[in-house]
Amino acid sequence: MKKSILSFFIFILFCVLVGCPKPKVRKKIPPLFTIDSFLDTGADPSFIVTRDFNLDGRLDLVVTNSGDGTLSYFKGKGDGTFKDQIILKAGEDPICVVAGHFNKDEFPDLAVLNYRSQNIQIYLNTRFGSFRNTGVFLKPGKIPINVTTADFNKDGFFDLAVTLRFHKVMIHMGKGKGLFHNPVKISVKGQPTGIITGDYDKDNHTDVAVALAGSGNTGVQILWGKGNGTFEPSQRFKGGGQPLTIANLDVDADGYDDLVTSSNVLHALTLLRNNQDKTFTALKDFASGSFPKFVAAADFTGDGYPDLAVSNSTDDLVSVSLGKGNGTFTYPPILHVVDEYPQGIVTGDFNQDGLIDMAITCRDKQLVDILLKKNMINPRPNVPKTRPAREKKAA
Repeated sequence: MKKSILSFFIFILFCVLVGCPKPKVRKKIPPLFTIDSFLDTGADPSFIVTRDFNLDGRLDLVVTNSGDGTLSYFKGKGDGTFKDQIILKAGEDPICVVAGHFNKDEFPDLAVLNYRSQNIQIYLNTRFGSFRNTGVFLKPGKIPINVTTADFNKDGFFDLAVTLRFHKVMIHMGKGKGLFHNPVKISVKGQPTGIITGDYDKDNHTDVAVALAGSGNTGVQILWGKGNGTFEPSQRFKGGGQPLTIANLDVDADGYDDLVTSSNVLHALTLLRNNQDKTFTALKDFASGSFPKFVAAADFTGDGYPDLAVSNSTDDLVSVSLGKGNGTFTYPPILHVVDEYPQGIVTGDFNQDGLIDMAITCRDKQLVDILLKKNMINPRPNVPKTRPAREKKAA
C-alpha cells in the first residue's frame, strides 16, 4: 500500500516538473466543398435527380416539390450554375422522381411518384428542353413509398419497380411511348422503403435491392433478375435499423457492388458487403451525423474508393465520410453547413473541372444548395496496408 502511494506521488511530481502528457489531438479536416450558389424551388423540395436531359453535355437537375405539387427543372450551364427553374405540374405530394428511357429515343424521360395521389406520372422528354405530361397515371397500389427504374427485360424500354408500405414491390414493365403493363406483385420480408437497381451477382441481369424496415424485419432483400422481367426474391440480409434510403458502392474495388443504408431513427449508416456468392454481410453500424436522410456515394478524393455524403436534416449539415477501401470510413465525418432541413442529395461534375460536386435540396428554405469542390485540396484517408479477411457467412 505504501509503495503504491509513493508511486502516485512520484507521478504527480513528474507531471509538475515536466508537464502532463498532452492528449492526442485529432486532426480536423477542412470542408471539401463550398456553397457556390442557390436555386429557388417550389414549396418543400425533397427528392432530386441529375442527368444531361437536353444532351448538351451539361448536367441538369430535376426536383420534386411536395408542398405545392410541382417539379423544378434546372438546365445546367456547365460552369456550376443553372438557369432559372422550369416549373412542371405534378400530382399531390410528389416525393420521388427517376429518370429513364420510356420511349426509344436517346433523351431521358421522367417518372414521378405522387404520394397523396397514390400514383406515378410519366413525363416524356420533348427534346426541346422540357417535358410533356403524357397523362399516364400508373396505379402501383396502396401507399407507394419509392420507385426505381431500369430495363429489366432488355427490350430497350425502361421498367419501374415501386415499393409499397405493406410488404410488396410492384413491377411495371414498359412497353414504349411512355406506356406500361399492369403491375406484377412481389412479396418481400418487411416493410420496403428505399429501392435501387444493380447487377449484384454479375450475371448481366439487372437486380433490385430493397431496404426493409418494420418491427424486427429490418435489413435488405435482393430481387435477383432473370433478364426477362421476372425476379427471384432472396433471403433477408440483416443489417441496420429502420433503413430509409439505400445506395450502391464498391467499397473494396473488387468489382462487386456493395450496399449502404441510412437510418434516421438510429442516426446511423450500415454497410452490407457483397460476398460474391449472392449473400451480403452487414458490418458494424457507423455514425455520420444526426438524422441521416439521404445518402450518396462517390469518389470525392480521387483515391479509387467511394466516399459517402449524407444529408443530416435536423442539424442542417451534410456530412462526408471518406472511404478507406476496406469497408470502413473516416470518423468523425467532415461537416458542411447547408440551408435548413437538407433532404435529397446528388453528385456530379457541375462545372466540368474534373471534380465531383453536390446538389442538396433544403426543404425549409425552398432552395437547392450547389456545393462545388473547386480549388479544394483532396485529403486521403490512411488506408491499411492489408485489408481484413472477408467474412463469407450470410447475415
